[in-house]
Amino acid sequence: MSIAVAHLSVRIGGTTVVEDVSFTVPAGTWTTLIGPNGAGKTTIVSSVVGLQRLASGQVTIEETDIHELSERTRAGVVAYVPQRPTIPVGSSILDYVTLGRTASHGVLRAPSAADREIVDGVIERLGLAKFRQRDVGSLSGGERQRVVLARTLAQGTRVVVLDEPTSGLDVRHQLELLDLLRKEVEECQLTVLATLHDLTTACQYADQLVLLDRGHVAAFGAPRDVVRSPALSESYGMELRVVTIEGHDVVVPVRG
Repeated sequence: MSIAVAHLSVRIGGTTVVEDVSFTVPAGTWTTLIGPNGAGKTTIVSSVVGLQRLASGQVTIEETDIHELSERTRAGVVAYVPQRPTIPVGSSILDYVTLGRTASHGVLRAPSAADREIVDGVIERLGLAKFRQRDVGSLSGGERQRVVLARTLAQGTRVVVLDEPTSGLDVRHQLELLDLLRKEVEECQLTVLATLHDLTTACQYADQLVLLDRGHVAAFGAPRDVVRSPALSESYGMELRVVTIEGHDVVVPVRG
């Protein structure tokens, strides 16, 4: 399922924080929003999942206006992982991941056999089977983020939107989580829209980058093109250089 953001503008407290933003995310691909703090990344992903009121413009998923859908219907179309997801204390990994099926079976109904099969499949794919009865409160940061991703995938949508999914993780756990997500894109044709602060990581995992600067699109396209654009240094207000190591682009800030 594809995402189309067309002439999106958002006002918060009388201030325009995103203005005339347009980009597309083709089905089965990964697009990452980059840009300095305050560029509008979180506002845009909140708008894409229907949580942010628009001043103007439109967000469609497979040509359906996401803002015209009910909350439950939206949950069947797009899954969202905020920067700081709430994890209930005392819940097992199995129970927590099963919550991802709530949009499908409703709050008052118990999960069906089909729901349990989906949950079991996601837990297995993400390497969580041996932890399924552990309390989520006992997990490390990396394990907790993987469990959050599992709940998101259990929701069964073809579109997943993530706001800084690697926040607070060390380098190894960042790459482990992003590897899992990239595998879902390639093997399950998942459509992903994410925000990331690390520019090198964004280059290595995304099919497209959207560079934002003060609520506007400064550059959009293939990662290699965006990070080599003069707009990158201009947006961050500092010199940024790109070096290639074993075929991978690495973005290096230049002090001073």
